[in-house]
Amino acid sequence: MQSTPPPAKRSLKMRVLVALKVLVTLSLLGFLVHQMWQRDGIDALVERLQQIEPIWVAGAIALHFGAVTAGVLRWRTLLASRGLSLPLSTLYRSFLVGRFIGAFTPSTTGLDGYRLWDVGRRTGEVVKSGAVILIEKLVGLIGMATVCVLLLPFGLMDRLGFAGVSMAIGMAGVALLGLLLLSSPTRTAWVATKLPKALSGRAEKLAASLAGGLSWSSLGLALLMGITSHACLSGTFAAAGLALQLDVSPLVLLAVGNAIVISVLLPISVGGVGVREGVAVALLVSSTVTTTDAVALAVLGYLTGQAPALLGGLLLTFSSDKDRPQPALAGAALAASV
Repeated sequence: MQSTPPPAKRSLKMRVLVALKVLVTLSLLGFLVHQMWQRDGIDALVERLQQIEPIWVAGAIALHFGAVTAGVLRWRTLLASRGLSLPLSTLYRSFLVGRFIGAFTPSTTGLDGYRLWDVGRRTGEVVKSGAVILIEKLVGLIGMATVCVLLLPFGLMDRLGFAGVSMAIGMAGVALLGLLLLSSPTRTAWVATKLPKALSGRAEKLAASLAGGLSWSSLGLALLMGITSHACLSGTFAAAGLALQLDVSPLVLLAVGNAIVISVLLPISVGGVGVREGVAVALLVSSTVTTTDAVALAVLGYLTGQAPALLGGLLLTFSSDKDRPQPALAGAALAASV
């Protein structure tokens, strides 16, 4: 039987991981700033920022909200398949608030933790809420791989490389196997019996929450929304490139945006900062695109994505909900889920 590490040991491990992520983030940013300063100079950045097209900035913000909307519809579809029906407005608000909390937490922990907590407290079904988020993640990986395949003819293979594309498709393959497993409570329960005792209890709860199986029509609709969400996120970086008037084809910018979205899934920096910009530099710098241009594209794509988060922050700040959680509670809810 596996023993659970004491709280003090877990806390130390978490602090070490955060410190390493901060170190990676600062190292990447320091390297990129040095490259920008040495190769292009500060004047190049000022000149590029003066050329920004506001209409494309607005387009990038609209695409971020499109990604949020598709994400909410995917979440709603999967919740309904588990018998958890909530108003669309409630789920949209929860998603936006989660985006705000997620701006201060690693990866999507804040977003997922808040949504899990919010649906759990409204329905009393915390385990089902966690199961839905797990399924949603698997569907999202398949949607990501689908967008990768669709972009292959437009330069994604050249930009991301065979290894990168293979990794994305491999992740989708694992996700598909996970969905096949979760589509049958019997199979899930059987796997639970093979796990260590420390994990089997949670797996059994997950199997119970999946009673009745998963509707393939619901999964199909959720996958469509996942593809739409990922395409919108990739498109935000294409819009950022057009806003900066980079001399690059929009389809190539879309392929680069897709690679950036995939890269920030790697939990090696704080919020993907440094990784996002590094990937843009690695894939875009050429005779017509400078290091400064590539970094500006990555930063602009990221900043426009904070519009939904800021709206979520306003909703949280002016909420009359006395039971609203602190960000730490949302993270704890996710850690305690399936």
